[in-house]
Amino acid sequence: MIYDMRCSSVFFLLFGLVGMAQSQCDCPPISDRPVVTVPTGGTGTTEWTCDNTYVLDGYVFVQNGQVLTIEAGTVVKGGAGSGADAAALIVSRGGQIIADGTVDCPIIMTYEADPLDGSVSYDTRGQWGGLIVLGNATTNFGGVAQVEGIPADNDQASYGGDDDTDNSGTLRYVSVRHGGAELGAANEINGITLAGVGSGTTIENVEVVSNLDDGIEFFGGAVSVKNALVAFCGDDSFDWDQGYHGVANENWLAIQDQPAAVGDRGGELDGDDSDDGNVSADETPFSTPTISGWTIVGVGGNQGLLFRNGSGGHVSNAVITNVSEGIEIEDKETPEDAFDRWLAGDLTLMDVTIVGDAAIDYDGSEVEDGDEQLAAYAAANNVVVNNAFGVDYTFAFNASGTTATDTINVECGAGSGHAWAVGWTFCDAIQLFGGQGTINNVEASAAQALTLWPNPTRGDLWVVGIPAFANLEVRTMTGGLVWDGKVTEGEAIIPSQGWTAGAYILVWSADGVTGRERFIVR
Repeated sequence: MIYDMRCSSVFFLLFGLVGMAQSQCDCPPISDRPVVTVPTGGTGTTEWTCDNTYVLDGYVFVQNGQVLTIEAGTVVKGGAGSGADAAALIVSRGGQIIADGTVDCPIIMTYEADPLDGSVSYDTRGQWGGLIVLGNATTNFGGVAQVEGIPADNDQASYGGDDDTDNSGTLRYVSVRHGGAELGAANEINGITLAGVGSGTTIENVEVVSNLDDGIEFFGGAVSVKNALVAFCGDDSFDWDQGYHGVANENWLAIQDQPAAVGDRGGELDGDDSDDGNVSADETPFSTPTISGWTIVGVGGNQGLLFRNGSGGHVSNAVITNVSEGIEIEDKETPEDAFDRWLAGDLTLMDVTIVGDAAIDYDGSEVEDGDEQLAAYAAANNVVVNNAFGVDYTFAFNASGTTATDTINVECGAGSGHAWAVGWTFCDAIQLFGGQGTINNVEASAAQALTLWPNPTRGDLWVVGIPAFANLEVRTMTGGLVWDGKVTEGEAIIPSQGWTAGAYILVWSADGVTGRERFIVR
């Protein structure tokens, strides 16, 4: 099958970084890279390159005034250990990380024993710490705080200040896998922690896979994240609190561990998650981030998004699947709760489709008609339950947990989609997206027996199985148009001679159906 060829090539790119990746990234195979042990302490201003594998031996800090540059294609591994011996990469306030990968050459952060050959089960969690970025942006603590997951006696793990434009560096095409090592009972490190991080920081195309705790958590700050995939985490996929207020978030995709029913919510959303009395008396600034494009694949029986403890937020263009309640808004706390933020206009929802039992639920007793108020709001703002919606959100794995046997397709014309996650993510490498990639109509496209041959190709690429006179476009993974044409008599030939080696997307449209297929040019 064409899907087997497609995902086989991705395996080499994502897991082994051999063959094709060697030519594209000028990176040697994993087996040829010497191990560089990075000791506990500061990195200094330095560059980590893809001709080595870097193993973190404990807490490794990019300290104030230091800049750590990580070359595209580099692999960083956390050494084994838990508690005080856990390994984590921590960017302190005033430090910067420049981890600038590419779609063909992502940066991978995983645990020391991961061979990166596709043999690790998708649900392997808690094997090392994770990535923590600390900045000088505002929180509702009104001053400096100690980040969750790092012992309080560590003076390099504080965050918060008064500079919302603070710049902690760049994370681009970075995959963080199998983290969340336990420091103590119910105290784990998040996959990516962003605490007091400012809007000058660039974060786009990031993935967190199988973290024991939350996937991505924001503790205040003003940073925005574009194209973020969180999959198979043990707790919440996305979590914000302490006055998080990033305004340009786009395309968040949460995929919970549906086969094992592991995970809590797609988003647990707070203004203040602390009970220690350290926040400002009125809990300001409130959490009021903006997210456009959010897809949640739930585990069933829970909420997709839970707003509570003074959280606002502005969510539009969302798809929430396999949940009992799409959105729950609490009205339980004093002086502020999420329902108060909704009344004030700081919590808005628009164009949200729920595949589940209920759209919005009022959880509280402070007003008698809370459910009625929210139901009227939902009807006026296109927040609806539609269990016939054309999205394929169920999936399953083989016995070893290394390959999807039932794939998902969330390219349904709403929410985040998954097209931007093709070609560089762990999820794509384990065939979770299955090569279907339909945009407008899942069922109609699935009936198309599309074949691309040979794939990978060094010359002509044959396209067979699309209706005659379909329109074709070939685009780069960043959207640039490379070639266009039409199908005649059910097949077409795409001349790829001379094209830059790498991954491309074939976009086809016919009879009101649009789909995508990925192929490789060598």
